[in-house]
Amino acid sequence: MTDGHSPSREQLRAHRQVFWDAWQKEQANLPLNALEVRIARVIALHPEYHHFFDDMESFLERDFQVDDGMNPYLHLSLHLALEEQVATRHPPEAGRALEHLISAKGLGRHDALHKLLEILAETVYLAQRQGGEPDVEAYARQLRELIKL
Repeated sequence: MTDGHSPSREQLRAHRQVFWDAWQKEQANLPLNALEVRIARVIALHPEYHHFFDDMESFLERDFQVDDGMNPYLHLSLHLALEEQVATRHPPEAGRALEHLISAKGLGRHDALHKLLEILAETVYLAQRQGGEPDVEAYARQLRELIKL
Protein backbone atom coordinates (compact mmCIF):
# COMPACT_ATOMS: atom_id res chain seq x y z
CA MET A 1 0.00 0.00 0.00
CA THR A 2 1.34 3.45 -0.88
CA ASP A 3 0.42 6.95 0.17
CA GLY A 4 -0.44 7.93 -3.39
CA HIS A 5 2.87 9.72 -3.92
CA SER A 6 5.44 7.02 -3.26
CA PRO A 7 5.89 4.45 -6.01
CA SER A 8 4.79 0.92 -5.26
CA ARG A 9 7.27 -1.97 -5.17
CA GLU A 10 5.96 -3.05 -8.60
CA GLN A 11 6.54 0.43 -10.02
CA LEU A 12 10.07 0.51 -8.60
CA ARG A 13 10.81 -2.91 -10.08
CA ALA A 14 9.46 -1.85 -13.47
CA HIS A 15 11.54 1.34 -13.44
CA ARG A 16 14.67 -0.54 -12.43
CA GLN A 17 13.95 -3.22 -15.05
CA VAL A 18 14.23 -0.57 -17.78
CA PHE A 19 17.70 0.37 -16.47
CA TRP A 20 18.68 -3.30 -16.13
CA ASP A 21 17.54 -4.16 -19.67
CA ALA A 22 19.27 -1.16 -21.23
CA TRP A 23 22.59 -1.93 -19.54
CA GLN A 24 22.42 -5.65 -20.35
CA LYS A 25 21.68 -4.87 -24.02
CA GLU A 26 24.53 -2.34 -24.08
CA GLN A 27 26.94 -4.90 -22.63
CA ALA A 28 25.85 -7.49 -25.22
CA ASN A 29 26.14 -4.96 -28.10
CA LEU A 30 22.46 -5.42 -28.92
CA PRO A 31 20.44 -2.66 -30.61
CA LEU A 32 19.10 -0.01 -28.23
CA ASN A 33 16.15 2.34 -28.60
CA ALA A 34 16.67 6.07 -27.97
CA LEU A 35 15.77 5.87 -24.26
CA GLU A 36 18.03 2.87 -23.74
CA VAL A 37 20.92 4.72 -25.39
CA ARG A 38 20.50 7.61 -22.92
CA ILE A 39 20.24 5.20 -19.98
CA ALA A 40 23.34 3.26 -21.06
CA ARG A 41 25.32 6.50 -21.41
CA VAL A 42 24.34 7.60 -17.89
CA ILE A 43 25.26 4.20 -16.44
CA ALA A 44 28.59 4.22 -18.31
CA LEU A 45 29.44 7.53 -16.60
CA HIS A 46 29.13 5.80 -13.22
CA PRO A 47 31.46 2.80 -12.99
CA GLU A 48 31.02 2.91 -9.21
CA TYR A 49 27.48 1.58 -9.78
CA HIS A 50 28.32 -1.14 -12.31
CA HIS A 51 28.51 -3.84 -9.61
CA PHE A 52 24.80 -3.29 -8.92
CA PHE A 53 24.16 -4.74 -12.38
CA ASP A 54 25.70 -8.13 -11.53
CA ASP A 55 22.60 -9.74 -10.00
CA MET A 56 19.16 -8.95 -11.39
CA GLU A 57 17.04 -9.88 -8.36
CA SER A 58 19.27 -7.91 -6.01
CA PHE A 59 19.24 -5.01 -8.46
CA LEU A 60 15.45 -4.99 -8.68
CA GLU A 61 14.76 -5.49 -4.96
CA ARG A 62 17.49 -3.76 -2.94
CA ASP A 63 16.39 -0.93 -0.69
CA PHE A 64 18.77 1.88 0.16
CA GLN A 65 18.77 3.76 3.44
CA VAL A 66 19.59 7.43 3.81
CA ASP A 67 22.89 6.63 5.51
CA ASP A 68 23.96 4.48 2.52
CA GLY A 69 24.66 7.70 0.61
CA MET A 70 22.94 8.56 -2.65
CA ASN A 71 20.63 5.82 -3.85
CA PRO A 72 22.24 4.78 -7.18
CA TYR A 73 18.86 4.27 -8.86
CA LEU A 74 17.76 7.74 -7.82
CA HIS A 75 21.09 9.20 -8.92
CA LEU A 76 20.90 7.55 -12.35
CA SER A 77 17.23 8.57 -12.72
CA LEU A 78 18.01 12.19 -11.87
CA HIS A 79 20.86 12.13 -14.39
CA LEU A 80 18.48 10.81 -17.01
CA ALA A 81 15.91 13.50 -16.14
CA LEU A 82 18.57 16.21 -16.45
CA GLU A 83 19.72 14.89 -19.82
CA GLU A 84 16.10 15.02 -20.97
CA GLN A 85 15.67 18.57 -19.64
CA VAL A 86 18.80 19.72 -21.45
CA ALA A 87 17.82 17.96 -24.69
CA THR A 88 14.26 19.29 -24.70
CA ARG A 89 15.17 22.71 -23.23
CA HIS A 90 12.44 22.27 -20.61
CA PRO A 91 12.98 24.11 -18.45
CA PRO A 92 15.29 26.25 -20.60
CA GLU A 93 17.31 27.19 -17.52
CA ALA A 94 18.68 23.63 -17.27
CA GLY A 95 20.55 23.84 -20.56
CA ARG A 96 21.66 27.41 -19.89
CA ALA A 97 22.97 26.50 -16.44
CA LEU A 98 24.83 23.49 -17.84
CA GLU A 99 26.43 25.61 -20.58
CA HIS A 100 27.36 28.29 -18.03
CA LEU A 101 29.01 25.83 -15.65
CA ILE A 102 31.04 24.33 -18.50
CA SER A 103 32.03 27.50 -20.37
CA ALA A 104 32.21 30.16 -17.64
CA LYS A 105 33.13 28.02 -14.64
CA GLY A 106 35.35 25.51 -16.45
CA LEU A 107 33.64 22.41 -15.11
CA GLY A 108 33.61 19.16 -17.03
CA ARG A 109 30.17 18.15 -18.31
CA HIS A 110 29.70 15.39 -15.74
CA ASP A 111 30.73 17.65 -12.83
CA ALA A 112 28.43 20.38 -14.15
CA LEU A 113 25.55 17.90 -14.36
CA HIS A 114 26.20 16.96 -10.73
CA LYS A 115 25.82 20.61 -9.69
CA LEU A 116 22.43 20.68 -11.42
CA LEU A 117 21.58 17.28 -10.01
CA GLU A 118 21.93 18.62 -6.46
CA ILE A 119 19.27 21.25 -7.20
CA LEU A 120 16.98 18.75 -8.91
CA ALA A 121 17.36 16.23 -6.06
CA GLU A 122 16.44 18.89 -3.50
CA THR A 123 13.42 19.92 -5.59
CA VAL A 124 12.19 16.33 -5.83
CA TYR A 125 12.85 15.71 -2.13
CA LEU A 126 10.84 18.79 -1.10
CA ALA A 127 7.94 17.75 -3.34
CA GLN A 128 7.89 14.29 -1.80
CA ARG A 129 7.97 15.68 1.73
CA GLN A 130 5.11 18.05 0.92
CA GLY A 131 3.17 15.33 -0.88
CA GLY A 132 2.87 17.24 -4.13
CA GLU A 133 4.44 17.89 -7.48
CA PRO A 134 7.89 19.47 -7.82
CA ASP A 135 7.86 23.28 -7.85
CA VAL A 136 9.11 23.87 -11.39
CA GLU A 137 9.22 27.65 -10.92
CA ALA A 138 11.38 27.38 -7.78
CA TYR A 139 13.61 24.88 -9.60
CA ALA A 140 14.03 27.22 -12.58
CA ARG A 141 14.73 30.12 -10.21
CA GLN A 142 17.51 28.16 -8.49
CA LEU A 143 19.02 27.32 -11.88
CA ARG A 144 18.94 31.02 -12.85
CA GLU A 145 20.66 31.90 -9.57
CA LEU A 146 23.36 29.35 -10.34
CA ILE A 147 24.07 31.15 -13.61
CA LYS A 148 24.42 34.50 -11.76
CA LEU A 149 27.04 33.17 -9.29
